Amino acid sequence: MSLMDTKQRKTRPSQMRKFRQRRRTGGFIFAGLLVLILGALAFSGITSALSGGSETVERVQEPAVEEAPRAVSEEPAEEARAEEEAARQRAAEEEEARRAAEERRAEEERAAAEAARTPDDPTMYLTVPKLGVYSHTVRNDSSEEALGQGAIKVPGTGFPWEDESTNTYIAGHRIGWPGTESDYQFYNLPLMQQGDEVLLEDSEGRVYKYQVTEIFAVSPSDSQVMEAIPGRDVVSLQTCTETPNDWWTIGPSLYGGGPESGRLVVRADRVA
Repeated sequence: MSLMDTKQRKTRPSQMRKFRQRRRTGGFIFAGLLVLILGALAFSGITSALSGGSETVERVQEPAVEEAPRAVSEEPAEEARAEEEAARQRAAEEEEARRAAEERRAEEERAAAEAARTPDDPTMYLTVPKLGVYSHTVRNDSSEEALGQGAIKVPGTGFPWEDESTNTYIAGHRIGWPGTESDYQFYNLPLMQQGDEVLLEDSEGRVYKYQVTEIFAVSPSDSQVMEAIPGRDVVSLQTCTETPNDWWTIGPSLYGGGPESGRLVVRADRVA
């Protein structure tokens, strides 16, 4: 064994001891540093807890709501459909009302044209329920022969189908002649009262309705009672009386028509 090998054997254990000593010293130093660090951290936490922190935490405020939001319809589609259906219904009703108005207007125009048409035959038919007179012939003739058959419409006076103020003037006998419509035809004319019904029918079947509004007597010379009355559509029924004031006595004046006799007039205004 050489001297060099002997020296190496002697120095190797010594180096191992130094290495172990340095490692233990490093471990002690590391442990000490760790203890110092943990102590510093612990001290910092305790200080922060005692001081309550250096920063102030602001309180979160709840947002203010000025008004409650409107409720949203749960069924907007159904509401829209209902409004649409209501609109359709209104439109249908308006259309129906318009058609009805047009039909009424057309009907009124047809009725007016029909009423204004002059019949080819001027003969009329008289009904007065209060007198028991039903559909008696009224001739447009003032002759004694025609008056002996029944009521007459005085020529020159109006007709009910004329579209203007008119006075349809009809005369009839109080006693008359047996076997004809003139027989006691207007005998009970003094019994007529306001509101009683008088009807005329023309030769085409159109009916004109009247209601009694006036009852009075005049002298034979008072022809103004036959004239038209502005703004009125009337029928006048006339018969002879003993005097203008005596409507019931059956005397010679009824037949002779003397100057002292009277004319009883029952006037009725058109209602339909």
